[in-house]
Amino acid sequence: MDFVKRRRIASYTCKEEDQEEEEEEEGLDAKRRDWSSLTEPLLRSVLRRLDSLEDFFAFRGVCRSWRELAAPTPDALSAQLPLILLTRFPAYTEAFYDLDRRRLYRAQLPWRVHSRRSVAYAHGHLITATDPPNSKLLLWNIFSESRIRLPKVPEPFRRVRLSSHPSDPALDCIVVLFAKRSTVLQYCRVGDSLWTIRDWSMLRMVDDMIFFRDNRLYALTATMQLVVVDLAADPKLWLLGDGGGRAAEGHRERWLAESGGELMVLCHRFRGGFDVCRWDSGSCSWVEVLDLGGRTLFLGSMGFAGSIAAAGSGIRGNCIYYVSYRKDAWYVFSLEEQSVEVVYPDSPGLLRGQSPLDPVWVFPSLC
Repeated sequence: MDFVKRRRIASYTCKEEDQEEEEEEEGLDAKRRDWSSLTEPLLRSVLRRLDSLEDFFAFRGVCRSWRELAAPTPDALSAQLPLILLTRFPAYTEAFYDLDRRRLYRAQLPWRVHSRRSVAYAHGHLITATDPPNSKLLLWNIFSESRIRLPKVPEPFRRVRLSSHPSDPALDCIVVLFAKRSTVLQYCRVGDSLWTIRDWSMLRMVDDMIFFRDNRLYALTATMQLVVVDLAADPKLWLLGDGGGRAAEGHRERWLAESGGELMVLCHRFRGGFDVCRWDSGSCSWVEVLDLGGRTLFLGSMGFAGSIAAAGSGIRGNCIYYVSYRKDAWYVFSLEEQSVEVVYPDSPGLLRGQSPLDPVWVFPSLC
């Protein structure tokens, strides 16, 4: 009898303990579901691991405090992988394509490709232009949707370069327009009402230009010479070196690029692939590079677009991603394998074949 009582007491005790454990677990679950208890460092750690814009905007949509925390800054967007802006058919609207997830993100861009088109991306802004003559340039921030209008362009151009973030007045952003082998250089500062036009005969020998350290403008000649273009009140051209005597034969295009703090030149071979060199300031010459240190370079129709560290992402390292005459594909050149792969987007409704609408590389992490 006593034994039975003990068993019943023990049974009741076990039930009470089980009930207490269940209540404790429910309390823990409630604490786990209480996202407001997450600290700011933990939230920032989560934010830096979001590698798609879809997840990033979902994070921003949770609440006001999370939205404020997830302001579109390079730190918050550091894990975002590059996108490519493609044209949808038959709507003729532009959409962002995720290279890693092979997904198309529709975007409500404030223009139609019939009226203006995207030509490049730099410092968080899409650079768009109307058709010549007197093209109208608009810089559109893909996150804040702010717009910066530039004066009408008096002369034709083919390439655009920005020195810094155009929305920061402290950086004094300079916009440079030029065309390969043209003597005309156009530039203005954000806020100017007119473009400054310079006509130098030496520019006829220039293949490409890029802003590099301290926002200095560097130019590359057809003979692989490196020149500094001084845009002061009395502009000058400063020759840095003769390129080490390297001939420019066998290349259809040469592009200046930046990767990991190094100034590079990408020489596109006629037979396919690239020869890559970095500038050695000590010898004032180009030195051949066979490894990009795990980084990846991107080339658009207007030249160098961006450079990222490819480790841990869906982007291949030690490669050059570039676009060509096909508007529904891009190319991947591997320095290690010396091979070229053609990649087609796996998405219906895109404009196929050749088109005057150029794909544009977009880098959320380089905003």
